Amino acid sequence: MSRTLSVRKTPAMEAALSEIMRVTDAETTTEAVARALDLYATWLSLKPGTLAEVSAHTRRKTGRKTA
Repeated sequence: MSRTLSVRKTPAMEAALSEIMRVTDAETTTEAVARALDLYATWLSLKPGTLAEVSAHTRRKTGRKTA
């Protein structure tokens, strides 16, 4: 099944997509959107009260000193 997805391009949407592309290994907009939709569909299928464990690599921003 193939569907067309139309998204209004706004500065906020473009910034969000740029950030997603930067921190993931998605190489195309289509790939990034497909991954996001898959993740959201999985999230919606969880039963109320389900505990979700999230894990990710640690990222450190450079150029800013912390105390």
